[in-house]
Amino acid sequence: MRDDRFAIFRNYSDPDVANWFFDKPLTQIEEVEEIIGAFLKNAEDGKGHTWAIMLKEDRELIGTCGYENFVVGVRGELGFDLGKAQWGKGYMTEALGAIITCGFDLLRLSDVCAHTYSHNARARQVLEKLGFRVESVNADSHFYVLSHPDWAERCISPGV
Repeated sequence: MRDDRFAIFRNYSDPDVANWFFDKPLTQIEEVEEIIGAFLKNAEDGKGHTWAIMLKEDRELIGTCGYENFVVGVRGELGFDLGKAQWGKGYMTEALGAIITCGFDLLRLSDVCAHTYSHNARARQVLEKLGFRVESVNADSHFYVLSHPDWAERCISPGV
């Protein structure tokens, strides 16, 4: 993942991407080292897993997705980002679908959840397309949950 620091910097220095996660976009490539270090530490400590989202044709890193918090056998919380040039192409839906399946099958999660700003229409649309349901709404965020039975039913239903 350390070889991907320039692609991660490209995404996190773009205000349209970074403003969903940080107080301000990154300005120095060295800041990416801390982010990658946190991804790796969470994996080592068993607190999270982060995957690179890469284009099949040229293996270009275009974003990340993963479980920021999870308890094996209980619940995992999704986090995700995607470079602006790739928005609206279905890549995030495909990537999240893969890690949701991983969460239910390998981590034995009963639920997968996600928080997003209420005004982040793109993130909300992706979550709803994947079958997440709004569990709660506060002043500026939506909390979504997808249960294992709902995902399993969705995956075996024709046309899904």
